[in-house]
Amino acid sequence: MVFPEWVLKFKEPKTEIKYIKGCYYKYAIEYRYNPQKKRTDKITKELLGKITENEGFIPSNKLQLKRDATILPRVDIKNYGIYRLFTSLLGDECKDLLSIFSAEISQVLLVVAMMRFAFHHPLKRMSYEHAHDFCSQDWAINGLNDKKITSALKHVGENRNILVDWMKSRLGINDMKLNNFVMIDSTHIHSLSEHLHINATGYNPQHNYDKQIRLMYIFSAQLKLPIYYRLINGNITDLTSMKTCAEELGVENVVFIADKGFYSKKNTTDLRSNHLYYIIPLQRDNNLIDFGPLQAANFKKNLRTHFIYQNRVIWYYSYEKNGEKLTTFLDETLRLEEENDYLTRTKTQPDAYKEDNFFEKMHQFGTLTITSYLPEELTPQQLYETYKQRNEIEMMFDAYKNVLKADVTYMQNRYVMEGWLMANFIAMTAYYRLYQRLKEAKMLSKYAPKDILQISRSIHKLKINNIWKTSEITKKDTELLKKIKIDYLT
Repeated sequence: MVFPEWVLKFKEPKTEIKYIKGCYYKYAIEYRYNPQKKRTDKITKELLGKITENEGFIPSNKLQLKRDATILPRVDIKNYGIYRLFTSLLGDECKDLLSIFSAEISQVLLVVAMMRFAFHHPLKRMSYEHAHDFCSQDWAINGLNDKKITSALKHVGENRNILVDWMKSRLGINDMKLNNFVMIDSTHIHSLSEHLHINATGYNPQHNYDKQIRLMYIFSAQLKLPIYYRLINGNITDLTSMKTCAEELGVENVVFIADKGFYSKKNTTDLRSNHLYYIIPLQRDNNLIDFGPLQAANFKKNLRTHFIYQNRVIWYYSYEKNGEKLTTFLDETLRLEEENDYLTRTKTQPDAYKEDNFFEKMHQFGTLTITSYLPEELTPQQLYETYKQRNEIEMMFDAYKNVLKADVTYMQNRYVMEGWLMANFIAMTAYYRLYQRLKEAKMLSKYAPKDILQISRSIHKLKINNIWKTSEITKKDTELLKKIKIDYLT
């Protein structure tokens, strides 16, 4: 069929014109080789629109929706508080991260990290949130979509060496001293993807046997921050990965601080053979523990060794047994709490808690026994305080799973997932730094990090007479934010 000239001017590559019931329509087409016919077939795809002599090309509703999606919305009220909070917490990190990749990729990475920090969004929600946040004035100013985000994360994930160099720079590895303890621990993330090839059935404390990957973290006691992460196969144990992690980060004095239940002679032997140091608590029924000094009359007079930890008296004594160096601690405040709890349970749960057993266990209440192998000698007080920092590691993983909602992943590409984990690592760093500011200001009893996030979400920038103005902030919120060194008015 011969088409009029006013129709043909809308004919473009990979399109075709059809005349149907007196009207002209334009369709998208593609050419695909047919192995059975041994020739290339023309495949007609979706309708692009209608062509008329008076109005020219009229896009179909579906095509118009696609075009509208590529146009940045004009938003004159944008959330500002989260962007200000995030960049205040990570000033140096943001500056460094913007320089290690191209501007486009680095900015997308920071956008994803900020969205994970504040909103816990999946990828599909981030382009909309970005358009309505003030970060869009500085980061990815041409807008975001799923394809751009995925492409940027994939590039980040493909360049692990760059990420590790950045992690090393934060640690100040060349200036590291023996007393700058670094701790290592891991968590699991469930993944049902059929394309990652690193998720596998493995042990986890919840006895959930869905396929999983493992995420190893190294935490700096000195910086009080997570400083390293590494993705490993879900069926690989911690011991087989610790040495690799320490070697990649370039640290020698890594101290693995375990939880109760980890101790076995094989585990400590394996740690030593891999040149890894450790602090491991023993379960109270372990035969290595010598409770004799606590069972003696007037044991305090005999021991005469104690220190104060968080306004609590801690008694201790050290000894060696079966080649293990051991220290037993007694927290008297905890001992009284555990005695009261056990005796109460003998009344409320008599089948599980027997009064006769109380007298057999009473010398164990309030105790903690630690075995250690360290790069330098620590006093018992230093050993105790170092072990207690494990609580901060556990808090970090609680935040990772519960606050960032990051304990399940649906990623299908290994490299995209690596980039996603890097964004979550940055988000975790911001969260933990916010926690530390609240702690230093002695405000944790009243406020949690999520409370500060909630306040920050209510602070906006409004465009008035083509100038961005910060929305009003209550005096109470202003004073609170200044105490943690966040000023939205600067």
